Amino acid sequence: MYRKFLVIALLSFFSVSLYAQQSDNEDGTYTNPVIWADFPDNDVIRVGDTYYMVTTSMYFFPGVPLLQSKDLVNWTYAANAVQRFKQHPFYDLKGGDRYGKGQWASSIRYHKGKFYILFLTLDEGGFLCTASKAEGPWEIRKLVRPYYDAGLFFDDDGRIYIVHGYSKLSVTEVDANLAPLSRDSIIFDKVQRPGLEGSHVYKKDGYYYIYATYGGGDGYQVCLRSKNIYGPYEEKVVLKDDMNLYGKGVHQGALVETPLGEWWSVIFQDRVGVGRVPTLQPVQWIDGWPVVGKNGRAVVTHVKPRMEATAPVMVLPGSDEFNDGKLGIQWAWNHNPDDSAWSLSKRKGYLRLTTAGVTTGLLHARNSLTQRIFGPFSDATTALDISGMKAGDVAGLAVLQLPYAFIGIRAMEAAKFIVMEHAGNRIDSIAIGKEPRVFFRASVNTVRNQAYFYYSLDNRTFIPLGDTLNMAFDLKMFTGNRFTLFNYATVQTGGYVDVDWFHLNTRQGPPNLFKASSRIAADRYDDIYGAHVAPGNDSSEPGAQEISHLTAGAWIRFNQVDFDREYKYLLLRVAPRGGDIHIYLDRDSLNPYATVAVPEQPSLKYMTVSVPVKPLTGRHRLTFAFTGNIPSTARFNWFTFADSNQQAYTSVPLVSHLYTADPSAHLFNGKIYIYPSHDTAAPMKESDNGDHFQMADYHIFSMDSIGGKVTDHGAVLRVQDVPWAAKQLWAPDAAFSNGTYYLYFPAKDKQGVFRIGVASSKQPAGPFVAEKAPIAGSYSIDPCVFRDDDGSFYLYFGGIWGGQLQNWNNNRYDATARLRGQKDVAILPRVAKLSRDMKSFENVPQAIKITDSTGRLYNEQENDKRFFEAAWMHKYNGKYYFSYSTGDTHNIVYAIGDSPYGPFTYQGVILKPVEGWTNHHSIIQVGNKWYLFYHDTQLSGKTHLRNIKVMELKYNSDGTIQTLSAFR
Repeated sequence: MYRKFLVIALLSFFSVSLYAQQSDNEDGTYTNPVIWADFPDNDVIRVGDTYYMVTTSMYFFPGVPLLQSKDLVNWTYAANAVQRFKQHPFYDLKGGDRYGKGQWASSIRYHKGKFYILFLTLDEGGFLCTASKAEGPWEIRKLVRPYYDAGLFFDDDGRIYIVHGYSKLSVTEVDANLAPLSRDSIIFDKVQRPGLEGSHVYKKDGYYYIYATYGGGDGYQVCLRSKNIYGPYEEKVVLKDDMNLYGKGVHQGALVETPLGEWWSVIFQDRVGVGRVPTLQPVQWIDGWPVVGKNGRAVVTHVKPRMEATAPVMVLPGSDEFNDGKLGIQWAWNHNPDDSAWSLSKRKGYLRLTTAGVTTGLLHARNSLTQRIFGPFSDATTALDISGMKAGDVAGLAVLQLPYAFIGIRAMEAAKFIVMEHAGNRIDSIAIGKEPRVFFRASVNTVRNQAYFYYSLDNRTFIPLGDTLNMAFDLKMFTGNRFTLFNYATVQTGGYVDVDWFHLNTRQGPPNLFKASSRIAADRYDDIYGAHVAPGNDSSEPGAQEISHLTAGAWIRFNQVDFDREYKYLLLRVAPRGGDIHIYLDRDSLNPYATVAVPEQPSLKYMTVSVPVKPLTGRHRLTFAFTGNIPSTARFNWFTFADSNQQAYTSVPLVSHLYTADPSAHLFNGKIYIYPSHDTAAPMKESDNGDHFQMADYHIFSMDSIGGKVTDHGAVLRVQDVPWAAKQLWAPDAAFSNGTYYLYFPAKDKQGVFRIGVASSKQPAGPFVAEKAPIAGSYSIDPCVFRDDDGSFYLYFGGIWGGQLQNWNNNRYDATARLRGQKDVAILPRVAKLSRDMKSFENVPQAIKITDSTGRLYNEQENDKRFFEAAWMHKYNGKYYFSYSTGDTHNIVYAIGDSPYGPFTYQGVILKPVEGWTNHHSIIQVGNKWYLFYHDTQLSGKTHLRNIKVMELKYNSDGTIQTLSAFR
């Protein structure tokens, strides 16, 4: 065990979290969600000075979790009321399962010294749990009948009622055993829409109140009231808002009164993969109605409930060393466990999971041990001793829902393999020999709803394996995704793994505390007025959001921005549609700390603007107020503080001693070669024709590996070395065939028309000798050479505006031709197959069709998707990926096809706009990783003086490419 205690010490040194995230801001406020994890269907009561909350756990046991708090903000576990559910063999995964079923929405009450928890299961009926103490022991018994989404109510005259139902609400008087004393009485059926449910009953000032929800992802909360328990009832919407998550209404919960007379509601919000998370909302009684939130909106950050004494910050447990002889209360088995097949005593300090029956996969495996995932991110790491596994056993760490994915060990007769499996399909594997111990990690981003998987053999270097899990909330399971430890047999039983420890790392500290130098997303505000959250259009990343409805007078506020040191500039990411943004500091609402005049540039979707600011230190409150004539298309994405008026970059320039652009990268002889343009500081005025790009030679660069030293091989071809060329050696590309390296390049001929030339060399770094004439039939700019699997080569080319592609129709030049109209079909790029000599076309250039998913060609006005310039082709998993720049919308996008000639179906954005007007790229594979080479203007800040860069490119499991940003 020495090694184990050493690991624990090291983890403490590196501040690895042993607990889940907090919601207490440690300044008298809290930020929602109060628990960023799957604790849905909240019902809350207060007994003395302690609040108790029951939630839904469905088919996970121990289940029916009961939590406790002193202030409604900081929660801890009190008990799991039901240790296992014995009502049907499906709960033992025998002959079936209870996914999506089990224990549903509960009602909790305290009456005459006893706790009552009432719930139903759809298949087995109604159940009542009782205890004299919240910690238990709890007794459970089946009722004579079920009550759907029940609200248990003890009236002040001693009578007991249950309100229940879906869409049509009924009340039933019951006896002390909750057996009905009368028939159900329908009390409300005039619903606004189907789905009224989740009823809880209260009595105040002579009124009976039924607090209920119209459920669903866009659900909202209503209240019914009547002077008589049997009605008639009137109805009022008391909260209809999606807080700071677009389209996800805050709904279904409970009301509770504090000892000081304040009223609050604990009420959940559906947050997709992580599940349904509880929020805490203030309640005001207005005209006899409980109005939830503030000014009709759900609060994000708010003052905590008033108390006579401040409650300490409390967080839920997450990690487990398995040293205590019992499992942490945060764990729950997927369905009932087989207690004979797990142990904390057979090897002290370890959890032993022994295979319990032969099964076909994870969803049917008993003794899978789970716990909730916490937002906004969670990293779960575990150490497994796998020496006891038998052939056919599968063990590891999963993220469980539909779809599920895991990283684990699959034991075979001859060897063991680390595998990553996704929805039952093996995505990747690696043999590990006789290693007795492995480490697995699942890293979850609950904002993007994505999970990633890693393995390690030394607990230091974690290596990614497989693909990305896009987490869902599938109603077939009806719970948030969970981390899951498992070991199951597919051939024979008796194999086991020993789990040394499980560490959960989540966000720590006050949730609304942001470093000033970080990119602070606008949708993470503390307070908002007038504006709204909307889906993000500046990024194709899942979960991206931005702030819209920036009408005059609207504002958003961040209460705790930490200036660890002084910064000179404030940077904001906005859609440039005009208007002003005034930034106010702390409590000053009259004198702006800074004012940003947002440019009005309709041709740009988004841009980063910056203003100099007075340096600050310490923590400050920032309010962003919007004024002026701001159109509905205005958006606010994020802000940050920096030492420069340029934002932080994802990558550093590969070359800094001269300006380079348009990098075409290739792997030749195991070394990376880059063929870029060479920008020069020509005294030319900028124009749409690109006259300010007066490149006159080519330099070639090489490096042994990504991140390695870059070698400049000098000028390998100059414009004066090209007999037919007059000027402007723009973006080149290179290829290797039959012992010769070929450099393809555009240049303007003596008549000012762009043609494509070719030069050759016996070395990848040149020097190159140009042919006396351009390639016959070639024209325009930006050549890209692609070698297919059969050895054929294709040349892709074209560029509009200064690239002159608009002047070519049916491969004939027309100097008088103009750009297409907005509603005309956009100009298409070209492709021609190269002859065996690599210096001529085998066929005439053909137009490349780029379409939407229906096969429709894009119009010129769809300039965020149509082709502009910078063609590139690569192949991945048998598919052809044609990527290109959209020019005046500044994205690198891509389309996929089944032939090198197309057609290609548009997929999305690879690289968002960089600093500078142009965006140009190449994509290559190095080892088992893919990389995107690109340029920006970090070194100069000038569009015509650029610098080349590189960053890793990643694919999703469906073959789509993850969107990249040039900025952190």
